[in-house]
Amino acid sequence: MSAAKRKFGLVFHPDTCNGCKECEKACVKAHPSSVASGRSRIKIEEDGAKKYKVAVCQHCETCAPSDLCPSALFEFHDDGKYWTLDEHRCFACMSCLPVCPVGGVFFEGQFGVETAYTCDLCGGDPACIKVCPKGALTLDKSREE
Repeated sequence: MSAAKRKFGLVFHPDTCNGCKECEKACVKAHPSSVASGRSRIKIEEDGAKKYKVAVCQHCETCAPSDLCPSALFEFHDDGKYWTLDEHRCFACMSCLPVCPVGGVFFEGQFGVETAYTCDLCGGDPACIKVCPKGALTLDKSREE
């Protein structure tokens, strides 16, 4: 992950996660007016033997999906050191999905809604971290100085 070296974002601690998915519920609740409302921007999956893995945007220093997006929908926010994707303008070309090195861009194509979406760190105050009962999610602020 050289070009996409993670400098800021959610840190997942798999040994601590109990798979409750409270983070997913909090994420859905935090994005009620989103085009992909009802969809979590963090995905927890069981990786066998009660071990869990996460798929979520890592807010890489360089964002490969932003380089390929024909509508320039990805924007970096210097104030909070995170990326956002304007899902209201996405026309579902899906060019961003295969180039994300961490699988943190998702696509929703059900019920007439076709948009890519990704974690926006709730504007720098992630709801998922606040509700995690085991502390399996933390915020890496190493880009802040």
